[in-house]
Amino acid sequence: MSWSLEEAIAYYKTLGTDQNTIMNLLKEVQQESGGSIPLFAIPRVAVNFGVKESFLLALIRRIPSLRLGDTHVLQICSGPNCSKHRAIGEAAQKLESQKISVSYVPCMRMCGKGPNIKFDGKLYHQASPQLLKKLLEDSSN
Repeated sequence: MSWSLEEAIAYYKTLGTDQNTIMNLLKEVQQESGGSIPLFAIPRVAVNFGVKESFLLALIRRIPSLRLGDTHVLQICSGPNCSKHRAIGEAAQKLESQKISVSYVPCMRMCGKGPNIKFDGKLYHQASPQLLKKLLEDSSN
């Protein structure tokens, strides 16, 4: 019998939707996925447990035994002010590879501090192509 994420989610939902249950699910996902939690699992778990992806990423960072897959998550604010700064999106396209997943998200509501991005769940203001490059370099070390 093979393991499936959907079946694991369904099982853990019967146990409740508290933080402890989610943590146990993430531990199982990690174990069954070869030692790290794949990025595709994050949105699926978030939707099924009614929590934000940022909550899951914070939970993973706070628990030393949990490890997110090797791919970094870059979210770029697509609000009216941030989207004026096309250099961020262009730099992200050049950097996008198997090591970084890029997505555009609705306005982050930090317009006065933009352009805004989230890198592995952490918010950065006044983002630039240089910042993106530095974040990737720092995360490689």
